[in-house]
Amino acid sequence: MNNFFIVGMPASGKSRLGKFISSRTNLKFFDLDEEIEKNIKMKVKEIFESRGEDFFRKKETKTLNNIISKEDNFILATGGGTPYFNDNMTLINKSGISLFIDVDKKILFERISRNDKRPLLKKTDSLEEKISEIYNERVNFYKKSKYHLKSNIKEQALSIINSYS
Repeated sequence: MNNFFIVGMPASGKSRLGKFISSRTNLKFFDLDEEIEKNIKMKVKEIFESRGEDFFRKKETKTLNNIISKEDNFILATGGGTPYFNDNMTLINKSGISLFIDVDKKILFERISRNDKRPLLKKTDSLEEKISEIYNERVNFYKKSKYHLKSNIKEQALSIINSYS
């Protein structure tokens, strides 16, 4: 079993890294948010707006469990909040190798301010403060990852994953 999970803040590049790794390995790529959207037939933003965060988090955990139980040899980009809720980080670490992408908050701010699809970050007067608040809430869960990547992320991640094959 070679299952890999990419965790980190919203806009840290989890999906982009997952696609990059998948294109250079034999691992199947999953984006957890996209899988939820396929199952519910709504965008994440719409789910938050119409059904609320609690509903979304339950579907997120269910979808994570489904992928883990039905698939093997994959790389999965989690949602930014996935490790923080429902003991998902414990499940992730029991089910494979986790990589925490730790991107500077200034870079996150730049990326998020150009994108309106992040429901938890749009309803705020101070985006920078909200990013710091969410990071501080979640970082200890992210740090439970087997690997913590801060620089040369693509190269490090590919090297780590190749060491397991």
